[in-house]
Amino acid sequence: MTQPTSVDAIVRRDQARAILDGLPSTLVSNVFVSFSLVGMTWGTIPLRAQVSFVGANVAINAGRAVLGRRWRRQGIADRAPERVLTFAWIGGLLSGLCWAGALVACAVYGQAYTIAVAVAFSGLNAGSIIQNKVARAPAIAFVLPNTLIMVALFVVQGSLESQIIAMNLTLLCVLMFRWSLQQEEHYLRSRRLHYDAIALTDSLQAANVAAGEALRNLEQAATHDHLTGLFNRAAYQKAVEARLAQAATQPVSLWLMLIDLDRFKWINDTFGHSIGDEVLIEVGVGLRQVLGPDAVIARLGGDEFAALVGGHPTEAAGAALAESVVRRLGDIVTRSGQALYAGASVGVAHHPFDGRTLAELQTHADLALYAAKSEGRGTWRPFVDAMDQQLRTRREIERDLPEALETGAIQAWFQPQIDCATGLVIGFEALLRWKHPQLGWIAPPDAIAAAAATRRSRDLTRVILRDACALVRLLDASGHHDPIVSVNISPNEFGTYPIADMVAAELTAHGLSAGRIAIEITEEAVYSNERGGEDVDALIDMGVSIIVDDFGVAYSSIGSLRTLRFDSLKVDRSFIHGIADNLQDRVLLEAILAFARTLGVTVLAEGVETRAQFELLRRLGCPAVQGYHFARAMPPTEALAWITGNDLAARITRRGWAAGTGTIAARRVAARG
Repeated sequence: MTQPTSVDAIVRRDQARAILDGLPSTLVSNVFVSFSLVGMTWGTIPLRAQVSFVGANVAINAGRAVLGRRWRRQGIADRAPERVLTFAWIGGLLSGLCWAGALVACAVYGQAYTIAVAVAFSGLNAGSIIQNKVARAPAIAFVLPNTLIMVALFVVQGSLESQIIAMNLTLLCVLMFRWSLQQEEHYLRSRRLHYDAIALTDSLQAANVAAGEALRNLEQAATHDHLTGLFNRAAYQKAVEARLAQAATQPVSLWLMLIDLDRFKWINDTFGHSIGDEVLIEVGVGLRQVLGPDAVIARLGGDEFAALVGGHPTEAAGAALAESVVRRLGDIVTRSGQALYAGASVGVAHHPFDGRTLAELQTHADLALYAAKSEGRGTWRPFVDAMDQQLRTRREIERDLPEALETGAIQAWFQPQIDCATGLVIGFEALLRWKHPQLGWIAPPDAIAAAAATRRSRDLTRVILRDACALVRLLDASGHHDPIVSVNISPNEFGTYPIADMVAAELTAHGLSAGRIAIEITEEAVYSNERGGEDVDALIDMGVSIIVDDFGVAYSSIGSLRTLRFDSLKVDRSFIHGIADNLQDRVLLEAILAFARTLGVTVLAEGVETRAQFELLRRLGCPAVQGYHFARAMPPTEALAWITGNDLAARITRRGWAAGTGTIAARRVAARG
């Protein structure tokens, strides 16, 4: 059943219901009074008139009763209350006209006593207007014909008494009508107030429910990651602290895991942020599945996750759990059906053996995660005591890095790059070198990581770039105007500061053309953020050469290189190491060389360590090489001396080879003659 929505509609529905509910008693009393009037006027009014009056009145009220009962069963008052209200006043009017006819008959056929009786009975019926407090229209429609007839009867008599009675009847009619209006208004107002109160109560209840829901939502937002539904960092720390406090009083074994996705940046920038979000959501689902409902799992930010798991006391059980996480997060299928290899690196620390506080466990798990990443990613590593020394070393490197940058302890050394056809030096690669007073030689990746951790990446790059420009100046001064010096820039640096602006400033400061410097990047540098591509384009437009480093591993792919502007690519040393003995590596290298020729770019093979490797690369048509077979990285002055000696020897060798070739040819001609 359709229910009305507005308060006015509900009030009209109640009016209609009240009219239908009160209709039977009203009609019965009306018919009873009509029979009573006939009995009191029997013999004074013609039988035909009495029968007509009673018959009409009974028929009208019987019809009203039947229709009212049917409508009550059908629920017409709920669906069409206006129809019921109209029916009520029309029925009242018909009954009132019937009674008016009875009064006229009494006036025509009866005597004064008869008229008085008719007036009295009409007054009884007029009382219905006082009893009807729901709607004025039906009561007025019933009483008005009676009252008008009575007033008319007394007016036409002409006597003063009759006129006075007519005036009083008129006044009574006005008062009754006014009373009826007031009663209906009172009913409507009270019903509206009633439903307003109900609505207010419902509204308050709904507001309480909404407030409770909003409070729960706020609590959820304050403690959970909006994307994955996992704990956020603050809630994770609170939950872990509570678990550790509980573990302090009970012999509980706990495992704390730090989890990083290996290829999330590449996924995010290659397929878009929407796919990246779907990957994160699926990671959350996978972690819940593997670690179970009792684990404290959090997304700490970006692609970093953490978990605290209990109930795995043995080392083997913890290892199996970590392995399950790595395996589950390897191949991801998003909700949109995208199948991707995300990969995960996991670092694990065990409570209580690796630490009893959150800070200790977090630090040790982070060291284990660092080890997992360093060993190729897509794996997990537990914390071991030796990692503490690594942490102290890392902190010492980070502490001393700023001073090393300022004092010149960090500098660039240069490894030559050789043209396979001529043997001449065509360029140098600038490589970071830092000899720490206590730690000795620092590995370049460790120095780069320390610069990123201390936000000194820009300063570190500037030092290497300045040394590269200084070497170009030395080369020019000694007559070597062709070699290009290349500088490596980490993918993570693109977008953090304006690299192209820095290169332009250093070239201007040293008075060099852009063509004397090359920038070595990986494809990840271009796709790691929105500004990476802009920086590369700016460098190319400036005239700086772009070399794609580490081709064939990590993020490199032939498909993505079709949209990347570059001048040269370096084949990773992993392809060169076994080229003399491994047919597959040789076939791959031939394919890379053919691909480069198709694109019109040059190729440089790095990591050449033996004569056999060099000779094979030359036979395959590799244009340039670099590696320990020729020279290690050297300070600038040694590099300058080396290129002078190498190029001189290469030119002598070429001239000797050309002369020898001419002598042999002459001897063959003479022999034929």
